Amino acid sequence: MKLESNDDSKNNGTTVTCNIDATANQLLTRSAKQSKRSKKCESELRLEDHLRKFSSISAIGITENRE
Repeated sequence: MKLESNDDSKNNGTTVTCNIDATANQLLTRSAKQSKRSKKCESELRLEDHLRKFSSISAIGITENRE
């Protein structure tokens, strides 16, 4: 996965661009359709949710819960 980040000092947010493989793209597309959100909104929500729940990740499926 390749990531790119641009800081946005106006709202203390950032823009993150990443590449995902075909399988992850299919899962994201299905999830977005099911929730009636765009893929962009779905990925933003899922990323923020994951970051709030987990303090670290060493591989897919191997995470450490945030305390």
